[in-house]
Amino acid sequence: MGMKNEICEIPHRADLCYNKNRGIILPEKVPYLGMGSSYISTNVFRYLGINLFPEVAADYYNYLVKYKDPDNGVLISQSGQSSETLWCADYFKSFLAIVNDTDSPLGNHERCSKKIYLHAGNEDLIPSKTYINTLLVLYMGFGFDPINAIEVIKNEMSFFEQRGEEIGEMIYKRIRWRRKKGIYIIGSGPNIATANHAALILSEVSKIPVVSMAVSQYDHGHKETAKNSLVIAINHEGPDFERTKNILKTVENAGGKVFELTRPMVESIFSPLTFSIPFIFAAHYLSEKLKNYNLFNVGEKVTLVSKNISSEI
Repeated sequence: MGMKNEICEIPHRADLCYNKNRGIILPEKVPYLGMGSSYISTNVFRYLGINLFPEVAADYYNYLVKYKDPDNGVLISQSGQSSETLWCADYFKSFLAIVNDTDSPLGNHERCSKKIYLHAGNEDLIPSKTYINTLLVLYMGFGFDPINAIEVIKNEMSFFEQRGEEIGEMIYKRIRWRRKKGIYIIGSGPNIATANHAALILSEVSKIPVVSMAVSQYDHGHKETAKNSLVIAINHEGPDFERTKNILKTVENAGGKVFELTRPMVESIFSPLTFSIPFIFAAHYLSEKLKNYNLFNVGEKVTLVSKNISSEI
């Protein structure tokens, strides 16, 4: 299945995930571990007031697990084979697994007390359906009802594609411009996670570094790199709305290029669901323009590898 086909399945797979997982309850005050987009998704909920502890699974294993001796937690791996997440599984007395393959090593682990299935279907390329459905499971598990956001996703895919192509074309021109400098994606609150996910997938397909961070963090120093850079801002209604607009003006005045996403078409708390999709389309656009169809030609995707690649302290 090509990337565009996977992306176009998002509405159907989101609807299926919602209907199959309604009523789930996720625990608070426990670690939520994952790698890549699985970890990124959990950070949305820190800024929605949920008392959870998002952790990068590799760093948790290398630096924290010997001090924590955790009783239970939530382990997220869309493939169910993420190596570092599996390493951590052995240290929990029991854990809940969020996976897209219920017959995976994580879902079948002896200490897995319950597994939640993402219903995202086959996904071979960028985390698109799996990322959206992981967000949906987390929203529902923490008591939010994302049904209105799902309806928007079902009805507005053409709009998201258009916005994605605009973003993709800006990045493509930036790649080809000889005076190019950095590409930044900035967001605030729950959309810091959106920026992180966008930077991950755009870096994978473009083969150039795309940097993500909080609006406030960009303001504290990185804005000095504004000249000849591209800054893409995810700007939802909230405390940082005007600050973001002012930062973009500063970047333009310094000789940088800016792009602002401001129409989530849902309540701000659900905006990570809808703001993510234009970046997913942008990744597809760039993949086609650059003819980058092999996303892992520098190194294979990290799954089921030896613990010897980690550093023990």
